[in-house]
Amino acid sequence: MNKVVAALFSFLFSSVIWASEVTHTITVKSQALKESRPVLIRLPKGYDESPLKNYPVIFTLNDEDNFKWTSALVDIQSSKHGIEDMIVVGLPHTGRYSEDNYPFGDEEGSLKLNPQSESYSKFIRKEVIPLIDKNYRTNGGRFIVGHSLSGLFVAHLFTQYPNEFSTYIVLSPSLHYAPQFAKVLDKFFRDNATLTSQIYLSIGGLEHTFIRQEYEKLKSVFEANAPQGLHWFATDMVNTDHMLAAFNGVNNALAWIYKDWSIHDKQARNMSASEIINHYSALSKRLNYSIKPREKHMVGLSGFLLEKLKNKSAALEVLKAANFFYEDSKEIKDSMEKFGY
Repeated sequence: MNKVVAALFSFLFSSVIWASEVTHTITVKSQALKESRPVLIRLPKGYDESPLKNYPVIFTLNDEDNFKWTSALVDIQSSKHGIEDMIVVGLPHTGRYSEDNYPFGDEEGSLKLNPQSESYSKFIRKEVIPLIDKNYRTNGGRFIVGHSLSGLFVAHLFTQYPNEFSTYIVLSPSLHYAPQFAKVLDKFFRDNATLTSQIYLSIGGLEHTFIRQEYEKLKSVFEANAPQGLHWFATDMVNTDHMLAAFNGVNNALAWIYKDWSIHDKQARNMSASEIINHYSALSKRLNYSIKPREKHMVGLSGFLLEKLKNKSAALEVLKAANFFYEDSKEIKDSMEKFGY
């Protein structure tokens, strides 16, 4: 498949500066869609200078603007060590937005699938993802974000291919156009007792009545029937209308995905080194790639526990865990020597 797909892609000599990075544009001659589509790619800072480092990937749908502000938010949050830097892939629509993203047939309430939307799904799963994995250094962490009608598409994609992405991000989904989706989700949960991916849902607090009503129905299905092991989160974004929900939603979703990346002092007071190590093992499993704490964070956390909170035992446990992840770190070894290790 990869050889066939690779032969269909021609790289264009075009790039634009966004945030502090360069965006590359390629053109995909898609077999699934029987037409060419643009694919936008933002590479992390220092990508070329760190040839041994692999990255998670976030795919954005809808307009090109969705790709641009996702790239900017990734740039900002990763520069502040809130998230790991990642490859951003944009799949802007080319005039067939509704046909691509509405998953059902024309008949109101129909469960019959829309052939064009099915082809769009195949384009993403069978053409774009293999292309990105072949040509860029990816690590298995894979996220997808959709807003409005694209949010409905991503939610439906979750029920069809729950293991294709490690995280599905659904922002203000246009569920009022597909009230039957709540039944689809309910059946999906009943048929799948175990799910390893995770899903984030949000809606603007200033959305109109009909979209809110269907969103509440969707949330109630999660509350009643989501498998016990599924990581999911649903929230309302205050002071946020439908359009702003796309920007705020990405920002909040990224923060939620990586909320466990840093151990906080309240947690560390009651965690052994093995529990901290297990914490990152569980996070790696959830995000589908190997993830470990930042070395500087662990050293700083240990120092804070020792010097500010006078909790010597907790400080030592943090250093023991840090030494597990960074066994060649002189800074960590020097810190542990102060404890007699």
